[in-house]
Amino acid sequence: MRRLASGLALCLALALLAANADAQAIGEPERPGWTPEGYLFSFGVGAYRPDPGSSIFRQVYPSGQGPVLLPEFDFFLYRIPYLGPIGIGLNGGWASYKGSACEADTITPEGCTLSTQGAKFSLFPLNAYAVLRIDQLARKTPVPFVFSGKAGFSTVFFNEDVGSGKQRGVSYGFGWAAQLALELNFVNPRRANALDEDWGINSSFFFFEIAGNDANSGAPVGDKLYFIGGVGLTL
Repeated sequence: MRRLASGLALCLALALLAANADAQAIGEPERPGWTPEGYLFSFGVGAYRPDPGSSIFRQVYPSGQGPVLLPEFDFFLYRIPYLGPIGIGLNGGWASYKGSACEADTITPEGCTLSTQGAKFSLFPLNAYAVLRIDQLARKTPVPFVFSGKAGFSTVFFNEDVGSGKQRGVSYGFGWAAQLALELNFVNPRRANALDEDWGINSSFFFFEIAGNDANSGAPVGDKLYFIGGVGLTL
């Protein structure tokens, strides 16, 4: 069912592209005096914690929520009239947790007895999304907010080191995200336009994003709900 949901999300993105074949090409600027927006770069820091379905992970690795570091690159294909650009995005990053290993033969569904042996767990999430960026408030009104929705496929590589023992693997699942961004062009519009003319930077922004995935096929390393905050540029 989850794989079906992921497939439906990607099919929906392709359908939007086909239905809007007459939409404005990304190579054409939407605003006179500004270069066209074709790409987005961002870097975020957030809190990510796997949902293992037991208390063992929380007991062994009590060190907070990560953090997770996630750079992202989006490539826009079309601009849907009265909405904004649609395209594909890819982000990937890293999160790490440190704790103490369980003593042998003490593991139960309720927990375990911790030993003096250290343990380290690392995650490397990689997300491929269909992205819709709704930017008409920022383009047509003085309100500088941009909304983005993302849906696609999540892959999480993981690595656990307990003493001399190591375990590696990968899990897959459906992933999604919703983002609210504050564009900063309104602070100094003339300077923002000069940056666009000189460097092709259309806008800079701060963002806050909530996301989730069910990448639990190989091991329970998905997080149903996590958050990211950071900065970005559109070019």
